[in-house]
Amino acid sequence: MLGILGHIFALTRALAKKQKGQGSLDPGTMDQVLPKARASRSKPLPTIPPSTVDSSSEEEEFPPCAEPTPEELEADTAELLGEGGPAREELSVAQQTCPTLEGLRQQAVKQANGDISDSHRVYWEDNLLYTESRDPKPGAARRLVIPQEYRKFLLTLAHDIPLAGHLGQMKTWDRLVPLFHWPRMSEDTKEFCKSCETCQASGKKGGTPKAPLIPLPVVGVPFERVGVDIVGPLDPSTASGNRFILVVVDHATRYPEAIPLRTTTSPAVAKALLGIFSRVGFPKEVVSDRGSNFMSAYLKAMWKECGVTYKFTTPYHPQTNGLVERFNKTLKGMIMGLPDQLRRRWDILLPCLLFAYREVPQKGVGFSPFELLFGHPVRGPLTLVKEGWEQPLKAPKQDIVAYVLGLTSRMAKYMKKASKSLQASQELQKQWHDQKAVLVQYQPGQKVWVLEPVAPRALQINGVDPTQLLKRRVKSPTWLT
Repeated sequence: MLGILGHIFALTRALAKKQKGQGSLDPGTMDQVLPKARASRSKPLPTIPPSTVDSSSEEEEFPPCAEPTPEELEADTAELLGEGGPAREELSVAQQTCPTLEGLRQQAVKQANGDISDSHRVYWEDNLLYTESRDPKPGAARRLVIPQEYRKFLLTLAHDIPLAGHLGQMKTWDRLVPLFHWPRMSEDTKEFCKSCETCQASGKKGGTPKAPLIPLPVVGVPFERVGVDIVGPLDPSTASGNRFILVVVDHATRYPEAIPLRTTTSPAVAKALLGIFSRVGFPKEVVSDRGSNFMSAYLKAMWKECGVTYKFTTPYHPQTNGLVERFNKTLKGMIMGLPDQLRRRWDILLPCLLFAYREVPQKGVGFSPFELLFGHPVRGPLTLVKEGWEQPLKAPKQDIVAYVLGLTSRMAKYMKKASKSLQASQELQKQWHDQKAVLVQYQPGQKVWVLEPVAPRALQINGVDPTQLLKRRVKSPTWLT
């Protein structure tokens, strides 16, 4: 790495020496190399001369080669750093004539006549316009004022070239602000980074505004609407060969079901779903992603026979099934929290993990999933300990009719209170979320980027070709259809 950087600086110095006396570059400096925008840099780095290679190394990453000619150095440097910017004289003339710098020029004249009321000094030196703080921090340099026609060169140097790395708005600004100044530099930097096609295609989210939050609909009947998803593959697999988990979450009670699976074929998924619904009943609506197993003719036939309406999430937008996605994250965290000797047996311990989740009240609802589904608190380990300490008297016997009547009354109260609590919680969450949210309204026919999910280690662009919007739904963010 040091060899590569050393060779880059050598190339720059060589080009500076070649241009010495021509006014294009100040010898030995890189800050004035002003490149033009380039979408990609496909050429490899130039080979390192023998003098920069450690001869004691057994393997040389860059084999020795002949010293490059000045023409080759110039071409390689232009490819790596971009082509040169304006000459000093051209920059000076532009500073004197640029309309956007009129205020700074007037400020420099006033200060030259003794006016020191401004917080920053603005002055001419050697026919160039500078600005600096009247109380500069140690090591702070004066900042060269840049006319409008040369700002894109500097923004390209600070953001686009390989040594800049397409970092975010703040890092691009941090590169510019110690050295240069122009009116609205912060806004220009932000707009330049937002409009960078490379950053858009690679899905960098640094400056992406949040859309206003749309809460999930409040469902008042248990297992009327459920979300379905598959977690996995989980490596390594268990001793039983299970690598996947079929997850079902009820939208009304937040009650989760999870079944370990060896395979995710349609028959295996259908069998597991039938096992769940045989205990809680068939839902009216099922929400899932567009996995091939969920969209198969096998499952569609089953839903049709059972009177279930099937809804798919928007491609590349798992938030549509956010309740399940959030539980998946929690479940995987719980599995990772198992001791090492038990983690390989997560399929056997899955009922214990589900119990742990079902037992506790859910944020925004105020009740546990178990309590909302069955109408009474679950008797768990802490209850057993407490009972052992208290040694309570035997509870009075109650006939089944009285129990059912009491259960019906309790369930109605629980669901009514849970619905009110959930609605109030969603309203509060939306207020906090929407403080920094921006509703971006696209129009039908407009082209937008659709970002495909990629593995975190994958070195690839995750932006497909710009996609045309076909339809926009009213009172909601833009939907691609």
